Amino acid sequence: MTNLARSRREIEAARLLAEGDFAAQAVSRAYYAAFYAAELALGSLDESRSKHSGVIAAFGKLVVREGGLDEPIGRILRSLFEQRNAVDYGEADPSREDAELSIRDAQRFVDAVESWLTAHG
Repeated sequence: MTNLARSRREIEAARLLAEGDFAAQAVSRAYYAAFYAAELALGSLDESRSKHSGVIAAFGKLVVREGGLDEPIGRILRSLFEQRNAVDYGEADPSREDAELSIRDAQRFVDAVESWLTAHG
């Protein structure tokens, strides 16, 4: 079984940030939870990418399209990436509810990657 502890820790951090009314920071941490899980999935295929956009593209191709992970799960990673960019580099001011939705999406993503890794390990 692969280790998704880093992703799970990011989810916990995101929850604490959301509870403390740090919604933007929670959205960012939720994205990183998914990103680290995506990197782990790619690593299981002996693949890696140096940029976030490269990880997202390779994940979509190798894990979703070629690897059989459900497409809606694959879309979560890109959505979280876009949300993180909006809060970190744009003018987005997410609500606590927005942050909680991001956290739920990240949890779904990490759980799905864990199942995929178990099935393909």
